[in-house]
Amino acid sequence: MMKGKGDSYGSGAKGAWPLPEADIERCAEVLKSLANPARLLLVNMLSGGEWTVSELCELSGLKQSQVSQQLKNLRLNNIVKCRKEVPFAYYSLKDKGIINLLSCLNRCGNKD
Repeated sequence: MMKGKGDSYGSGAKGAWPLPEADIERCAEVLKSLANPARLLLVNMLSGGEWTVSELCELSGLKQSQVSQQLKNLRLNNIVKCRKEVPFAYYSLKDKGIINLLSCLNRCGNKD
């Protein structure tokens, strides 16, 4: 891992860096998960609250198998959580802080 300008990784002259070295790999995996357009769409939709797979399919236009597959990836990366209430499973964001990340991505992507 590369070191910054400070004496040790994560503590530059302007203070601590936002990501501790031990978390870099895990955070990269989360970003890889969000880099897929279908998963990013689902996360964006889930920022509005809980949805079932059927609702996500209807609103996104994605097939049920694709939505289920993408939700599994998002669950494995601790981005979404599932609450089961027979006969439905409700998906939501595990941490609402991801909404701030989506807003930041939107600002970064603007050409203004």
